[in-house]
Amino acid sequence: MKTFQSGTAGWLFVPAVAAVLITAGCNRPASEAAAGDVPAFQPPAARAESPGNAILRNSAEPFEALTEQAFTASWPEVDGLIANAGAAGARARGILPGAAAATLDARLAAIAAARRAQDRPGLALAAVETYRHLIQAQDAATAQVPIPVSLLDYAGFRYDALAQAPRVDWAAMEQSARFAAGQWRALEPTIASPALRGVMPQSIDAMSAAVRQRDLPFARSAVATELALVDLLEEQVAAQRSGAGR
Repeated sequence: MKTFQSGTAGWLFVPAVAAVLITAGCNRPASEAAAGDVPAFQPPAARAESPGNAILRNSAEPFEALTEQAFTASWPEVDGLIANAGAAGARARGILPGAAAATLDARLAAIAAARRAQDRPGLALAAVETYRHLIQAQDAATAQVPIPVSLLDYAGFRYDALAQAPRVDWAAMEQSARFAAGQWRALEPTIASPALRGVMPQSIDAMSAAVRQRDLPFARSAVATELALVDLLEEQVAAQRSGAGR
C-alpha cells in the first residue's frame, strides 16, 4: 500500500475500501486468526451503565448531530437542531457539578452566539466542544461506549469543521489529528481486530499528512475515512464486550 506522503493522488485508502477490509477483519473468529497475528487484550464486559452516564450520553448525541449538519442544514433546520441540543443540555445540566455546569452554560452561549452571527464553522465548533464536554463528564468505568471511541469521533468532527472554515486553521487541524492519535493509542491494546489496528492509525496519519501538505481535498477524504472507521470501531467494541459478558 502506498504511504500518505504523495498527497491526494496517492490517497488510496477510501472509506469504501476501508469498510470491506474492516468487515473482513472484525468478523473473523479468533480461532481463524492469521498466522502472526498478535492477540489483543479483550476488555471485560462493561458494567451496567449508570443513570448519570445514560443522561450524559443521550444529551451529547444532539450536539453531535448539530455539528454534523451545521454546514448543510437550512437555518430553520439548524434552529430545530439547536432547540433539540438545548433541551438535551438542560437535562445534562441537572446532574453536573457546579464548575462543569458553568462550562456547559458557556458552551451553549457560544452556540447561540454563532447562530446569531450565522457563523456555520463557529456553530459546528461550539457544538462539537459541547459534545466533548458531556462525553468527558461520564464515569469512564460505566460508559456504554468507551470514552476514547467517542473522542475519536470528536476529533474527526472538529478537524472536518476546521477544514470547512473560510480561513483554514491548519495548526488547529493538526492538534485534532494529534488528539485522535492519543485516543487511539489508549484504545488500541483493547481492540481484537487486526484489520482495525492496521487501518485506524493510517487514517489518522493521513489527517496529519494532509495538514503538512495544506491539501483540503486530501484532508476531508482522510477525515471521512477516520469517521467511518469510528463507526466500525463502535461495532467492534460492542461485539467484544458482548462476547466477554457471555
